Amino acid sequence: MMQRETDKIKFILNTDGILYIECLPNTVMTLEDGKLSTRLGAELVNGKPVPMLCDLTNVVKMTHDCRKHFSGPEHAEIFTKCALMVTSPLGRIIGNFFLGANKPLKPTRLFTNKDEAVKWLKDR
Repeated sequence: MMQRETDKIKFILNTDGILYIECLPNTVMTLEDGKLSTRLGAELVNGKPVPMLCDLTNVVKMTHDCRKHFSGPEHAEIFTKCALMVTSPLGRIIGNFFLGANKPLKPTRLFTNKDEAVKWLKDR
């Protein structure tokens, strides 16, 4: 297992081959945060895209530029598919808005249950 952390996000490349990303409480994601997230994720996967589970539970806002970055080609290089965990009404709104407005380049789905998200990520 390999781990990195910023003041807003924890990154764990687990032994199951999934990159787990968890935002810390009251996270506001800016373009700079998104670019840092992509860079740290790329360092962890070392050029080999892996399934990614991103827990948006603690995200209170994500800027337009950050959402655009996360749906773009640079970010898509770090994952094969992405499960977005949402457990609050606000998280669901952010997740649905992201999926509806930004059209990610790789398969991306919203989940409210972590076990279901991991199962989907492991299905190849």
